Amino acid sequence: MDYYTITLIILIIPLIFASYRHHRHVTLKVVRASAAEAGRLDMIDDEIHDIDHDSTGDRYYNFRNKFLWVYGLAMAAEWLQVRLNDRRPAPNRAITNFQWASYLYSCLKNTHKLSEPAIATLFATGFVSAGISALFVDSLADKHGKKFMCQCYCLIYSVSCLTMLTGNLVILFAGRVMAGFCTTLLYSVFESWMTAEYKRQAFGDRGTALSTIYSMITVTNGIVSAGSGIVAQVAVNALGSHTAPFLLSIVCLSLALMVITRSWIQAENRGKSSRSSIGESSWRTSAVSLLKDSSLTILTLTLCFFEGSVYVVLYSWPQTIMSARFHERIWANPPFGTIFSSLMAAMSLGSFMFLYTSLDANSIQLSSRTIQLVSSISASALLATILLRDELSRFWAFCIFEICVGLYYPSMTYLKSRLFQEERRGRVYGLMRVPLNLFTVFCLTTVGEDCLRCNLGDESRENRLIVCSILLLLGVLLMSQYAPKQGRAC
Repeated sequence: MDYYTITLIILIIPLIFASYRHHRHVTLKVVRASAAEAGRLDMIDDEIHDIDHDSTGDRYYNFRNKFLWVYGLAMAAEWLQVRLNDRRPAPNRAITNFQWASYLYSCLKNTHKLSEPAIATLFATGFVSAGISALFVDSLADKHGKKFMCQCYCLIYSVSCLTMLTGNLVILFAGRVMAGFCTTLLYSVFESWMTAEYKRQAFGDRGTALSTIYSMITVTNGIVSAGSGIVAQVAVNALGSHTAPFLLSIVCLSLALMVITRSWIQAENRGKSSRSSIGESSWRTSAVSLLKDSSLTILTLTLCFFEGSVYVVLYSWPQTIMSARFHERIWANPPFGTIFSSLMAAMSLGSFMFLYTSLDANSIQLSSRTIQLVSSISASALLATILLRDELSRFWAFCIFEICVGLYYPSMTYLKSRLFQEERRGRVYGLMRVPLNLFTVFCLTTVGEDCLRCNLGDESRENRLIVCSILLLLGVLLMSQYAPKQGRAC
């Protein structure tokens, strides 16, 4: 048994234990924290004789589980398309031809035989589409409702996946435009619907049960990402086609659409904000507010620096591991699937750590300090992947980075939820991701073919990681000045 498998087992054992402890703890916490609300609901039930009305705790778990199931399926549609190219090449080309890719890349390159410039343009099109759509997604959600936009995500992304079955370049570009739009929906309207529905059902203290859902979102994402890679690889091997993951994504999206349609409630009045979205309270007003408000600017830049670094690590860690093997004269490929699962397990473990640091109650101060801490540790971890030359040390440095990612996401989500009023939350969420999309497009344009070769691209890759470390430390300084005014309208 190699040390990668041992590490995965070491990470999974505390995850199982933490899941069990979390379930028992939250059961008691929700019931106690919502005792007064439960009593009020019982009085209402007596008056209207609603004998089927659940207790507050039961309603909370029903709501949370329905959302996490849908969110997990929606994220699975994304993660199923991610893979590691771990084919064993010829001995004299073992390192130089290694490439971190996705099934999207493989399908475009190997199935449709597109050139590298065309593929790069298709990838960039998706991110540009995501950045542009962030400017009007909230207006659509205001007009049609967040539930409807979540349904649109499932339908439109399914069509985007279907476009991968053809080699027509125009259709492929249309598919990437739709995929970029759906990415914005995934990272804005799902979370906005959950927060609005939580408020509608009056579950109580936003610093307890709601904070728990934020942590469980990251845990779910980690578990789904680890499992999706295995399922996708099995499907590709069984069908012998790189289009199989896209068909599986359609299945996940169909299941998510079914659950949304049957069990989700329209948490807000559709059309309520449509006029203000077109008028003075349009996205332009929100953008000006974002630039004028120092707290919003700090949060946006910190999000860009940290989550942009996550994207860079996503493209860099396989090359970094292989580079260590190259210098140690080890020609065999490492178990990329096991390594990826270990990193995702580390991220989930980080989310459980956040859960236990906020057992009593979360707060803006706690979350902002958590982001400062994980940003500084993440910067050190990325520098360690450069300074440490052996394979195992680099692997553990990436595991530490992913633990920090697991701590970061629920902290940032909590801060965003406390900062904005419900009617403007989705719009500001989208605008905050525009710099991140621009950062990602820039990173894609700097990854040349030499960067995909571990013996030639070390300097370029290390420079990117150094820049990310500097940006993360800058994020620490920015968050130290973070002093928000809660519930602003933006």
